[in-house]
Amino acid sequence: MPGGPRTLTELLESLRDSEQTITFADTGSTLAHRDLPVAAREVAGRLRALGAGPGDIVGLLMPTGPAWITGFFGAITAGAAVTGLPLPPVAPAAVVTHLAAIVRAGGVRYLLAAGIGVTVATALAEQIPELRFIDMDTPGTQPDDSDRTPPSAAPDTLAVVQFSSGSTARPKGVLLTHDQFVHGVTALIDHAGLSSDDVLVQWVPLFHDMGLVSLMTSLFTPYSAHLFGAKTFITDAAEVLRYTARVRGTIVCGPNFSYDRFIGAAAEAFGDDAADKPLAAWRLAINGAEPVRPHTVREFARVFGPLGVAEATMSPCYGMAEATLAVTIPRPESPPRVLTVDRDALAPGDLYRVVAADAPNAREIVGVGVPVPGISLRVTDSDGTPLSDGHVGEIRVQGPAVTSGYLGDDVVTGETLVDGWLRTGDLGLIDDGELVVVGRTKEMIVVAGRNFFPDDVEEAVRAVPGVYKGHCVAVADSDTERMIVVAETEAVPGTRGAEAVATAIRRAVSGTLALSAVTVLVVPPKALPRTTSGKWQRALIAELARAQLADRSSAAITRILREELARRFRCRVEHIDLAAPITELPGADSVLILEAIVACERRWKTRLDEDALAHVYTGADLRDLFERALA
Repeated sequence: MPGGPRTLTELLESLRDSEQTITFADTGSTLAHRDLPVAAREVAGRLRALGAGPGDIVGLLMPTGPAWITGFFGAITAGAAVTGLPLPPVAPAAVVTHLAAIVRAGGVRYLLAAGIGVTVATALAEQIPELRFIDMDTPGTQPDDSDRTPPSAAPDTLAVVQFSSGSTARPKGVLLTHDQFVHGVTALIDHAGLSSDDVLVQWVPLFHDMGLVSLMTSLFTPYSAHLFGAKTFITDAAEVLRYTARVRGTIVCGPNFSYDRFIGAAAEAFGDDAADKPLAAWRLAINGAEPVRPHTVREFARVFGPLGVAEATMSPCYGMAEATLAVTIPRPESPPRVLTVDRDALAPGDLYRVVAADAPNAREIVGVGVPVPGISLRVTDSDGTPLSDGHVGEIRVQGPAVTSGYLGDDVVTGETLVDGWLRTGDLGLIDDGELVVVGRTKEMIVVAGRNFFPDDVEEAVRAVPGVYKGHCVAVADSDTERMIVVAETEAVPGTRGAEAVATAIRRAVSGTLALSAVTVLVVPPKALPRTTSGKWQRALIAELARAQLADRSSAAITRILREELARRFRCRVEHIDLAAPITELPGADSVLILEAIVACERRWKTRLDEDALAHVYTGADLRDLFERALA
């Protein structure tokens, strides 16, 4: 956007001439763009009265609402940087310990709080005495300086600290200057061709990079925006769809799971009223922040096509907080591309191969578009040497919207930013100029010379009967070269029903992927933790799963030994009777027994005495031997 605002303070002043508004759909309240500059100055005055100013980071602890936006620009007007702190709509007090760690690590001394955030801010202040906060629900009492001309921020000063959601690792504070942030927002505007005719309908929280940057595109362009709270979307996605139709929304954004919810809610939202094409205005469905499923892409076209939505509306993207948001997006009016490739040619350095959909090793992956303006992208080997198109390697990016580092973490900054390029930690390839993301570098495992990613396993498990709403997470365990699947089910753990679900999951993975190196853990519905933006907390789930598998109780040893024997003998777990002579179990032979023993030794990081093994007769003898070794 040549000639546009270069900083967020310049953006704020430009809004005086905007006729657009932000509507908060849950309450019906509105915030006019032209009212933002005065409102921001009032907040800035309150912050200055506390001592906040240049060099400080102000945390925002509020649900989506007018106070969040005026608070954001109030901190910017005071000369400070801003970080949006995660505030879940349910049980917000549960995040106090997590937030305290972020506040301390980030050196955050000032908070702006509203609604349920006030209770959390109060609890944080009790833990961190030097922390001070303003209750945005209470009018200020300091002298009004709303007519004071705000200082103009320099483009290279810190504007936003965007903490990662913690889905794959502990949250890190991404540093973004005014210049970097503005470049990131305007690149998205230019690539998508956004204009004053657009209408944003959004539920993604504003503390999430997708939520914040999407809203900012509506201020820079400017165009109107309609914001829902995340809880409304989770509980009533049908209403969000109906609302989108009523306001003729053109842009919606969210992670892949949100489109699965929309697909499931479409019939409730519109019933048989498809003849009027109620969603004909919808032209851009930004799908990012987690892997895009081919099934979702197809179902979106099938369900929403009759409602007036073009196939090209679905826009699978690739982005990250380190690049402000967007790295790649499909070319305008280009339908999503789904490639069917040989999964055994997706290791680093491989040249990918297209295969038939019914090929034994077929895997579908979705193209995520071309680089947005200003972003340079390359696929490299582990040393950073660029690879030619079609070869799998690490995705690296650079550009004016890319961060210069992480808050207070020079070590991670040095590891991530190498020779001016950001190492993403993702594997991908370039095909016809378009990026195709294969998976996370650290999540791929090789079993018997074949490559597997958690996404493949999850896709096979979601449709298994008994898996609650398809909720499952696969975790690669490189130490034992196996996948761990944690799935929600309404069957009570430890019962035959739960074991039946676990068996069905193993069969689905084996039948679909020919992968038998799978351990299944079943948990009650809603037990799998999500981030505050709705994604699975994969790092935490992996930690909990490995802790459970490391359980050395007699019951755990019995369960795992039976599973390993059943896998080798190619029989059902319930057919493994440890009281029987081990060589008489169905499908047993000495080599397979030894393989099961070695697998258990690797899992528990122990080694059984060979002399003692010579005296093993029954499965129970083997179990007792492991119990003594692990005691």
